[in-house]
Amino acid sequence: MTRPVSSADLGLVTAGPYFLAGELPPAPRVAIVGSRAARRDRLALLEPAIAAMRAAGLALVSGGALGVDIAAHRAALAGGVPQLAVLPCGADRPYPAQHVPSYRSIAAAPCSGLLFCHAPGTLPCRQMFASRNAIVVDLAEAVLVVEAAARSGSHGTGVCALKRERRVAVVLGSPGCDDLVARGATGLACEPDAFAPAFAAWLAREAPSPRRFPPELAWLDDALAAAGPRGLSLDAIPDPLHRLVDLLAAERLGLVVESPPGRYRRVG
Repeated sequence: MTRPVSSADLGLVTAGPYFLAGELPPAPRVAIVGSRAARRDRLALLEPAIAAMRAAGLALVSGGALGVDIAAHRAALAGGVPQLAVLPCGADRPYPAQHVPSYRSIAAAPCSGLLFCHAPGTLPCRQMFASRNAIVVDLAEAVLVVEAAARSGSHGTGVCALKRERRVAVVLGSPGCDDLVARGATGLACEPDAFAPAFAAWLAREAPSPRRFPPELAWLDDALAAAGPRGLSLDAIPDPLHRLVDLLAAERLGLVVESPPGRYRRVG
């Protein structure tokens, strides 16, 4: 059963119509978004992310899409975290259709619900996905982008969040996420043992631990310092093919990002 809700009820400035099935989870809320074709190592980060949110008393907002979105919703169901799925369609045309069983579970879960951003009978189109993503941002106080291709919907959601002065964190190692770091987002290492405490600290607004380069990457630390704020160009690295393994290792450790392509910047 869905019911109409006003933008004022939701705390939104964008006019509806909006229709809610279930309940609106209490604030504060954190949005988790990411690629539809997400890598397994990125999806594996969602369980510890949801556990950290549960410990902090936070609710989840996401868009119900394939990949990271629905995996985050399912992790929240399993972890008992209140959540809201924001869907770019009418209540009688749930999209994507294969997620209907999960949507029903969300609507039935305590303090959780589905928000349909259009009137009944409305089928989603490309423009609706962008507006849905903006609503996800507006309903959250902070956003985690788990994975994003360049110029993707997930990257656009991160850019929207930065423009609206939301706190943004990203998992390093995909082009869209690395670009968001260059724009001001907080970068989190993709190694599970490093991600979990770093994400929990970010949720708590704790100052990040200093990022230290291991001895074998000291040359990169020095080269980045010499390159300055523009970053280190791959063309300026002697024997770049030989150093490529070091650059990849530094990316994996969350020490650098490659943005734009061929130019490396220090994280933090």
